[in-house]
Amino acid sequence: MSFLDASSFEPLRSLAASWQLIREEYNQLKDKAMQWPEPIHNGKWDVIGLRFMGDNLPIQASVPNTTKLCANIPGGLTFGFSIMRPGCLISPHRGYTKDVLRIHLGLHVNRDSGIQVGDEEASWKEGELLMFDDTEVHSAWNRGTSERVILLMDVYKSAIDLHLRKPNKREC
Repeated sequence: MSFLDASSFEPLRSLAASWQLIREEYNQLKDKAMQWPEPIHNGKWDVIGLRFMGDNLPIQASVPNTTKLCANIPGGLTFGFSIMRPGCLISPHRGYTKDVLRIHLGLHVNRDSGIQVGDEEASWKEGELLMFDDTEVHSAWNRGTSERVILLMDVYKSAIDLHLRKPNKREC
């Protein structure tokens, strides 16, 4: 199975529960988007980075609630907003390390955008999470007439694994 159950990692639930607040902060910041630097797309993929490889970026001050929510996720390495403009095509590619899982939280979506990881396709839904190993070959598209915006986050697998191994207090 290419997509993993994001709801099994309890700390991510706070992101999903706060998706509208995160979307409001994105809406106030959307003019700051920059084109994704890698040549794996057709020029219609933009990002607003908030943390990159563990380094906090100054723009975080503009989105204090989003920053706080993401900072509270154990093992959070990278997070920011990913914007696919109408007509965006992201070519099949692989991520940079097996040490992280990629999480997407739908903020502005349309039914004509989607992602393929391995042989499995999915589409985003507002307020819902997708989680996958981005070292599997994956691609994405936006064939719609509106932007697809997500909060994108990389989380160390070890933090997720550690959290999932903790016994439920009610079971003790």
